[in-house]
Amino acid sequence: MARQVSLVKFEGKIGDLSFYKDKRGYQARMKGGPSKEQINSDPRFQRTKENGQEFGRAANASKKLREQLREVLSQGSDAAFSNRLTGRMNRVLRADEINGRGDRQVLAANLGQLVGLECNLKAQLKDVFFLKIRPTYDRATGDGYIEIPAIIAKNVIKGLEGATHVQIQLVATEYDAQNPDADEVAIARSAYMDIGKSDLTAAQNLILTLEPQPESAVLILMGISYFQFVNGGYYPLSNGMYNALTFVQVIQP
Repeated sequence: MARQVSLVKFEGKIGDLSFYKDKRGYQARMKGGPSKEQINSDPRFQRTKENGQEFGRAANASKKLREQLREVLSQGSDAAFSNRLTGRMNRVLRADEINGRGDRQVLAANLGQLVGLECNLKAQLKDVFFLKIRPTYDRATGDGYIEIPAIIAKNVIKGLEGATHVQIQLVATEYDAQNPDADEVAIARSAYMDIGKSDLTAAQNLILTLEPQPESAVLILMGISYFQFVNGGYYPLSNGMYNALTFVQVIQP
């Protein structure tokens, strides 16, 4: 691999050379590897073709889920979350014991692989929220909820410089990688809780309703969002950089 050192910085392709920019600066490399036509037609590249097909399938499944959760991810994910989610979707796909290599799918039955996935590694839920509560979801009725007891918020939620209040959020989304219409999302948020005082907050229940399609799994996420209260308004702290959001449950069809 070569590095560009001239005053003129190239990006793009010239003949067999590709010019591009990465975190190391401007780079150049020779074209290499089999062509797309070779991969599709030459039996020697059958495994390469299969791997490419399955990676594309996992990437599309990841994109579908990110689009469904766009509202909460915009304030609760880091820049590398897309790659981590695609990696988990690859694990889900490889867990398929029905279809052969190259044809494996992201099946609802295997989506439990997503449990524990953090959307923001800068603020993992277990590191900022110390109260042991878990959501409940009844697939038959479509009702989900969390019971939050009366708490002193500053004792069970990590404080951040500049943050005055937090919200706890509960998120549920139906998900079926093979069904583009399985995309309903429900979100419940707590009242704003002051983390600068030692006052006891009132107990509250977060309640949502999501009625999934029969073949869809239901993914449950929990999160904490930080805000600064200024002149009667609540403003997201650092554009959500320190918000936590975690996949905590998968309810199978």
